Amino acid sequence: MKHVLNARFLVTCAIISVLIFVADIAFHATFVPDLYVGYPQRAAGDMAPLMPFLFLTYLVQITMFLWLFVRLYPERGIGKAVWWGLWGGLFVVLPNMQFFVGVAGTTWTLLAVQVVEAIVLLIAAGIIFEFVYRPRAASAAEPARA
Repeated sequence: MKHVLNARFLVTCAIISVLIFVADIAFHATFVPDLYVGYPQRAAGDMAPLMPFLFLTYLVQITMFLWLFVRLYPERGIGKAVWWGLWGGLFVVLPNMQFFVGVAGTTWTLLAVQVVEAIVLLIAAGIIFEFVYRPRAASAAEPARA
């Protein structure tokens, strides 16, 4: 696990970031399109050019989340991916809780949905990562020591 930040890891994180980003956008467009009614936000036309920046935040955040997962749980496993998604996902959404206090129009419902959404998306990221990113066998990666 010495060389976690290799091309294979970064490509895996990029693919997972795309999947999570698309799932999140689809979730908001399909299931909760009116979630942000009354919440101060940009007009849809103003948001469209900022979508690449939004994706970049997902890419950085999910890559860091998965890097921490590998570092904190080197033995990994689905159970640990779910556990890390639960409390790591809660940690990721803490700034939303801070905005809740200071931004007029934020409701308890909006905050609850954001917390659950972050946890579910990061559990999904951890599980996908666990299935896709399998460490190479130590015998193939390192020469045998006598």
